[in-house]
Amino acid sequence: MDALIEGYLPDRPRPRWFAGLVSLMFVAAIAVPLATIGLQRDLTTAIFENRVLETWPRWPHTREELRDYPVRLARFFDDNFGLRGELLSLDHWIKVVAFHTSPVPSVMLGASGWLYFLGEDARALDRWYRSIGALSEGDIARLVDELLRRRDYLDRLGIPYLVVVIPEKYSVYPEFLPDWATQLASKTALDRVVDAAALHPELDFIDLRPALREAKNSERLYYRTDSHWNYAGAMVGYRVLGRRLERALPGFHAVAPERPPYVPGVDYYSGDLARMLGLTGRFREDDIAPLAKILGDSSKRCSQRDSASETPGYEIYVYRCASPPPYRALVLQDSMAIPLIPMLAENFSRSTFVATRTLDPAVVERYKPDVVIEELVERTLNAPAAYPLRR
Repeated sequence: MDALIEGYLPDRPRPRWFAGLVSLMFVAAIAVPLATIGLQRDLTTAIFENRVLETWPRWPHTREELRDYPVRLARFFDDNFGLRGELLSLDHWIKVVAFHTSPVPSVMLGASGWLYFLGEDARALDRWYRSIGALSEGDIARLVDELLRRRDYLDRLGIPYLVVVIPEKYSVYPEFLPDWATQLASKTALDRVVDAAALHPELDFIDLRPALREAKNSERLYYRTDSHWNYAGAMVGYRVLGRRLERALPGFHAVAPERPPYVPGVDYYSGDLARMLGLTGRFREDDIAPLAKILGDSSKRCSQRDSASETPGYEIYVYRCASPPPYRALVLQDSMAIPLIPMLAENFSRSTFVATRTLDPAVVERYKPDVVIEELVERTLNAPAAYPLRR
């Protein structure tokens, strides 16, 4: 046995400098990251991880702080050792390019460069598209009851209430999903909510999927690299919403939307999903309807921001426009409504956009709207039931 072992792993002579080189490489691998701690506050790392990096913990002053100090110190070193950002970027690049695997649980790689957001808990695709852990019949009933409660409250005040649902990217572009990501039931959760809402014709419930699915044959309506629809998609949704507003408000005529110019070879975009992967250079697309050109120049539009009417510390945006009929709008919204804002604001003497899932009577009383629009992205459609009407 000793002879076999000696023959299997013979003792090879090495030059004198070999041991010194190995030792030097080992020391350098430890010393370089330690020596560069704090020299690079890599904001890119914080952005694509969607969190703030740990800072140096203060010296403990209590027994509890002393007990937690080693943990906080370890977190600081984990977040700030040298070359951390570069190593993470390399890890992401290898996983995406070499293995076509997402290093971020909430981002899924699709075909042809399409990226899909799986929601804050990474389960939205399962819940809303594949019907795994989907809403129960009781959940849907509670949601519809809450929407009806909001509608009845506003109806008593003579205020029309419109609910508009913006679908997730996978509900409009399922053809770029991985082969395994298929629907496991005949109806998705949103299909079932639409069916339940249809039993109450007094509820003005707007499902944008049919219009978007038809319009996508003409041009791309969602970003490939972002979790949101693009401005072209928002224009489709705006036209549908405008027709419903014309039915709800006498004399209302939706203003034709402005289309920003697209310059091939100049207008590019890398969205939030590309940033979360840390690979904005690899995931880049033509920005066929550049929203930045709309948001960056409001001089040609009627509506102008009225910061004096907003509440500091709250995500409330107020716009005023003197030209259209004297209607006032209150819009409960999330980030999907951002490209809708410059279009909607052109139609109202005052439009107030509030980032909330709660309909607060105090807000209604303050802004005295003539119509309330509640915009919901598909994955948060059940949120109103979790934040019932305040009395």
